[in-house]
Amino acid sequence: MSYEYAAIQYIGQVGVIIGRNGFKLAVDPFLTDDTLSTDSFWKRSYSPPVEARELNDLNLVLVTHEHSDHLDPATLLSIAEASPSCRFAGPAVCAAILKKIGIPEERVDSLQYGEPYACAGGLTIHPIPAWHETRISDAEGRDRFLGYMMEWDGIVIYHAGDTLVTEELIGILKNYRIDVGMLPINGRDLFRHRRGIDGNMNAREAAALAVDTGMGVVVPLHFDLYPNNSEGIVGFVGELFDRHRGQRYHVFQPGETWVYVK
Repeated sequence: MSYEYAAIQYIGQVGVIIGRNGFKLAVDPFLTDDTLSTDSFWKRSYSPPVEARELNDLNLVLVTHEHSDHLDPATLLSIAEASPSCRFAGPAVCAAILKKIGIPEERVDSLQYGEPYACAGGLTIHPIPAWHETRISDAEGRDRFLGYMMEWDGIVIYHAGDTLVTEELIGILKNYRIDVGMLPINGRDLFRHRRGIDGNMNAREAAALAVDTGMGVVVPLHFDLYPNNSEGIVGFVGELFDRHRGQRYHVFQPGETWVYVK
């Protein structure tokens, strides 16, 4: 019997590094240690589990949107130097920022829903719209927030980026047989809105989305780095145990590498 597998490392917030078939990519790497921030609201609960300058074997970095915990210039410039052949891709607004911060234009690609992005190693990336409170597009119809569906030579991995759950998103996701779905679970509330923080799905919504779209394994993200912008992990695990028993899930520790076997 043969098995399909992918190695997934969690590097904090929603950041992951995924390797398969000799191709390695990162999604939203945020590896700047800002624990000395003067704003106590944004105190990291742990330092970056890896150093950006040591990521010397990446082929691609995907960025979901321009918020600083997803598009971090210091991290991305370090990766660009450490991995000279690495490409960088994301929504058009992110592509413009990547060029502005000093990543060469020839290494940057703009992605959009409905336009598959082919890579080496049997990987095709399908950009998926995201509703970070709302879906926003520019005059040319290009989404500001994206998630990514990675069809990877027999394994399908979905990284939602930052998004709410909507009927339109559910309809899109049901076009795929998702083996691993990575979802933000930090939720939203009035008091965070007062600080200008855009929210995401909460634990109950994430658990229900995984079941409704038939995800093989659901992975919670966006819950452990900034406690003030989180609802924690207990509610998510409780939802799965109490309401959706049988739904597989994996909760990462920072820096952990998990090998998904299909």
